[in-house]
Amino acid sequence: MISEPELVGEDEPFGESELAGPRTGEADAAGAETVAADDGVSARRPRPAWVSAVGGVLAASVVWAGGLYVYERQDPDVGGYRASRDPCSETGLKALSTVLGKVQSRMQTAREHPTLDLASCWATVESPTASPKDGGLEESPPSVYVTYTLHKRTDPGPEFKAATAAQMLFGNTEVTMEQVDGLGERAYFVLEDGSDEAPTLHVLDGQAVLTLSVSPGGPNGPGGKSAPADLSGIRPFMIEDMRTLMATLQS
Repeated sequence: MISEPELVGEDEPFGESELAGPRTGEADAAGAETVAADDGVSARRPRPAWVSAVGGVLAASVVWAGGLYVYERQDPDVGGYRASRDPCSETGLKALSTVLGKVQSRMQTAREHPTLDLASCWATVESPTASPKDGGLEESPPSVYVTYTLHKRTDPGPEFKAATAAQMLFGNTEVTMEQVDGLGERAYFVLEDGSDEAPTLHVLDGQAVLTLSVSPGGPNGPGGKSAPADLSGIRPFMIEDMRTLMATLQS
């Protein structure tokens, strides 16, 4: 005997199918929500576009911020420069010795720090003369002063020129800065009162800042007999010794 087919409710004329979408008020995997239309037929309402857009922007911002944090935490490239204990011995002052005389004495100091390495030295090129009267120095010999600073965390570039000029401001002393081409990233000869008697060479090379200055020496009082050294043609020799120092500190 063949039984009659069972009737289904009017609300679901074809029964509940596994292929049917989500019920009213439920969201599918894509984020769309099913709602009831005025004619009783279910319709899918898509998620507003701005919701997805804002979500994408926020996700991208998180990734960008994370990358920026990692980037900012990286130490700058020091360009191969290393710490130094004695810049005078590093350069040898060979060029300056040919015009000033052989180095007779030298003093140096150095400090190393995770953010900054500092080194300096002072060298004389002849033995001073002692005054038999009071035991003091009757004459000052020509001398060379070298400083070396390696910045391992911050960039010295933006403040280099201003800091260079500020180092030479003593009272109302006027200074002249003359640019030197082809030496490091930037370089200047700084002259007090515009004279060429005691030039100082300042060099910026990436994270390294170096200076080399020459003093002409001369009498310390009326008892002195020797004249100060003539430094009018000293610049090429200073540049040569500076090049040697920079190359040695990068080796």
